[in-house]
Amino acid sequence: MRAAVVDALNTVPYLTEVSEPSEVPGALPIRVEWAGLQPTDVLRVRGTYKSPVFPYIVGGEGIGRLSDGTRVYFGHSVPQQGAMSEITMVPEAEIWPIPEDADAQQVIALALAGIGAIVPLEEARIQPGERVLILGVTGPVGQIGALVARQLGAGTIIGAARSLDALQRLKDRGIVDAIVQLGQGDDDGALAAEKGERGYDVVLDPLFGAPAEAAMRSVAEGGRLMSIGTRAGRTMTLTLTELRRRHHHGVDTGELIRSAAERQAAFERLLAYARAGNWSIDTVTYALEDVQEAWAAQNGSPHAKIVIKVAHGA
Repeated sequence: MRAAVVDALNTVPYLTEVSEPSEVPGALPIRVEWAGLQPTDVLRVRGTYKSPVFPYIVGGEGIGRLSDGTRVYFGHSVPQQGAMSEITMVPEAEIWPIPEDADAQQVIALALAGIGAIVPLEEARIQPGERVLILGVTGPVGQIGALVARQLGAGTIIGAARSLDALQRLKDRGIVDAIVQLGQGDDDGALAAEKGERGYDVVLDPLFGAPAEAAMRSVAEGGRLMSIGTRAGRTMTLTLTELRRRHHHGVDTGELIRSAAERQAAFERLLAYARAGNWSIDTVTYALEDVQEAWAAQNGSPHAKIVIKVAHGA
């Protein structure tokens, strides 16, 4: 069968023929139709995040069919058997049925990124009308975070990122109400200009580092900054005055929802929100044959979820 394989650290995946996976106790074979490419896939090959045993098939999530034809999403395949292959093995608890009419690209864009957004925002307990800032809003987690915040009752949603064009597209689509361009030399001033009279009540922060520092200085008294990633840096420096009466939470989604059943419940809430609100998340699709091009795009800043078409007829 065809699969995208990585042989060693700091290399890129390549398309090759491999044997079909062997049976694994507690796992089922899935004939894969679509796979998602995540930032963590790239980090694993760099050796900075859960480095795998090589060689291995890349991709941690996808959509496919069980032997009886049931259409399913999966987010955790068996080690070494990634999603970018025609057949993979997945633990039964991690196999979640999805409707036949659900758009595959949108489901993949929504799933892991969406769980990463909905868990901290539910933990923040957004109150009706609160002002919410989404850092890194042009990426999948940020886009979904803005949509989830609206669903949870946020009043005004401000999106912040470096790409002005991508920010403007989100504003034009009504996903955010106002935008802040970061990286122009004065993030503090730019974020303060949109904080309103009180400041930001809730901040979703997948960046940390300097952007999170600047955001915290504009958080309202009693406001909550929810950090879920470190894409912009692993440290931030704040004075006691800047922290006083503000709350910073380092959120580990895996700690808050440990079981497959809890992850599936969060996923199903997201699907329900998305279908009710007709959400549309930015995606870019590549064929499995073009996996190296997709990999290069993920190494940059695609401002979209990268989806790989695995099956020819999908």
